Amino acid sequence: MNRKFEGKTAFITGGGSGLGEAIAKDFALQGANVVIFDISVENGKRIEEEIQSKGGHALFTEGDVKNSKSVEECVAKAFDKFGTVDFLINSAGILRDGLIHKLSEEKWDLVMNINLKGSFLCLKECSKRWIEAVKNNRKEHIVDYPDKRVINISSIASEGSIGQINYVASKAGIIGLTKTAAMELIRYNIRTHAIMPTLIETPILGDVLEKEDGKWRKYYEGRIPLGIGKPRYVSDAIQFLCSEDSWFMNGVILPINGGRLGPL
Repeated sequence: MNRKFEGKTAFITGGGSGLGEAIAKDFALQGANVVIFDISVENGKRIEEEIQSKGGHALFTEGDVKNSKSVEECVAKAFDKFGTVDFLINSAGILRDGLIHKLSEEKWDLVMNINLKGSFLCLKECSKRWIEAVKNNRKEHIVDYPDKRVINISSIASEGSIGQINYVASKAGIIGLTKTAAMELIRYNIRTHAIMPTLIETPILGDVLEKEDGKWRKYYEGRIPLGIGKPRYVSDAIQFLCSEDSWFMNGVILPINGGRLGPL
């Protein structure tokens, strides 16, 4: 069987649950070595063991994306284990909703630190190592350097969503981070993209969708023409952006919108 990421390594933040879990398992199915970076030991070890039980290669690294020392240590473990990282997938994220006049500073800081700062810290640590390798082995053309990809997860909510000002700001920040990184890093043959999913069926949204006897599930299903998404729709898009099929692309901001144009 031809597996498109055989021998490659994917570093996935938040890889122990939700979108990150689906992404990790799908990369493993395509032959990639998978590094699961997650704060939950229970979840991270579970995914590591599931992948290994099916013949895949996985490494769980316990860490906190909002802590620079933790990120540095986990990235170092990944490079030590597999030699390099080819794909960085910044999937870790949380919700702490609230209207502007009710939202606490603590909830603002926590969401910004995990969703936005965490993406920056992981990008910084991986890119430092990639750039150092390039500078130690100069080539005449950009395309002669190792092909690296960064995929950041933004959201359709980045266009605005009532009661989610912290989440919206963090996800809008991801877009600016992505475009700037795409400009800076392409000289080293590092391509940087972001995806903007609509509502996806994951644990982070479970309570929201099921409260009030499923009222909110029905509401959103009525506003998204193709319905609430499945994690594989996101994973498929990420694999495309990491594949040879998207080799000539950089700085893509890709909506995964279920057919709806504009915010929910």
